[in-house]
Amino acid sequence: MRMLRTKTKYPSRTFYVQKNRYACYSLRSADSGFVDVVALGNICLDVIVPVDTFPQESEKEDLLRSLTLSPPSQDAWEVGGNCNFMIAAARLGLSVGSIGVVGDDVYGEFLNSVLQAEHIALNQGVAPDMDGRANKTLICFVLVDPNSNHAFCSRYDFGPWPLLEGITSIPEHSLERLRRAKAVFTNGFVFDEIPLDIVQTACKEAIQSGAAVFFDPGPRCFTMLEGSRKEALSTLLDLSDVILMTEEEAKIVTGHSDPELAAKYMLERPGARTQWCVIKLGREGSLLRSKAEGRSYRMPGIPVKVQDTVGCGDSFASAIVLGFINGHSIPATLALANAVGAATATGRGAGRNVANSSKVKELLSSFTGQGPHNDALAHLVASIHKPQIQRSVN
Repeated sequence: MRMLRTKTKYPSRTFYVQKNRYACYSLRSADSGFVDVVALGNICLDVIVPVDTFPQESEKEDLLRSLTLSPPSQDAWEVGGNCNFMIAAARLGLSVGSIGVVGDDVYGEFLNSVLQAEHIALNQGVAPDMDGRANKTLICFVLVDPNSNHAFCSRYDFGPWPLLEGITSIPEHSLERLRRAKAVFTNGFVFDEIPLDIVQTACKEAIQSGAAVFFDPGPRCFTMLEGSRKEALSTLLDLSDVILMTEEEAKIVTGHSDPELAAKYMLERPGARTQWCVIKLGREGSLLRSKAEGRSYRMPGIPVKVQDTVGCGDSFASAIVLGFINGHSIPATLALANAVGAATATGRGAGRNVANSSKVKELLSSFTGQGPHNDALAHLVASIHKPQIQRSVN
């Protein structure tokens, strides 16, 4: 198929477009600072807290205060939020950076050490020191009952919002990271952390430099149905090249219980630049509708023994990014994404427990003779064995 070549005003990169799927190739050397994808916001630490029973909603705020004052020891800590996405993406062979806030505290030290060990570029901060009062690392307490069910308790639920103080603009070093990314990934939690205009500026800066924006509203979409939060949701949906949602989230956002209709609705919104809408269907697999092709694709799920679903959606998203920015076929992209999500489900917890490439390859190899899965395996192998031009960006 003929590739159409277009050039932006940025001489360091050339962008190739095939059926409106974008493939970006850096022409600079390894010290240029380019990365495949930048995660925007929601950089937090999960702290695992065993409980006999989950607290009532009215009891959660008091529990949060108590846990914050006396948190469990480090053996209960794990990186969370967008760290799940970043680790999964790095394990797929993508070069990864982040923009957000990691506090100058013991939690931040732990978080940074984990991300560096996973070959993820050092975080580019967006929050200033405020008369010596620096923002602290955000913590989410993960409550786990004897049956391994989960509930969450964090400042994301209680505010005051935005959680990160003093952010009125984006520092130049963070803007530069956005300009040097092929993709930006963010989720609905970012609106709990920083103001809408800052999120909008970040996305527009990336778009102007040729990056694709990926947005997963996540469970926070249930809190974004009116007022300024509805405006925030609508704004980021309109700026996104790729939108990812679960079936339940798609119903909340679009009003359609049929995932096919929900995906079509998202692509037909006036003024939207969205090219792909991806609906995650759990055990049933996934659906992707393409604006350029005017059709939807479904890919069945991969049967596995599920241990834990935490982090599956974040892991899934990393494969969607890989496929989109490299111009892979939609069936192969969905096959890989399903395999990555399934591989994560076979372990317990997220963070460093998300899918590794060996497990993903094992799952894809079981589909010998099936085209999309063979293609997905080939793309994965090529990605993880390509020269890593950006393993430690400062």
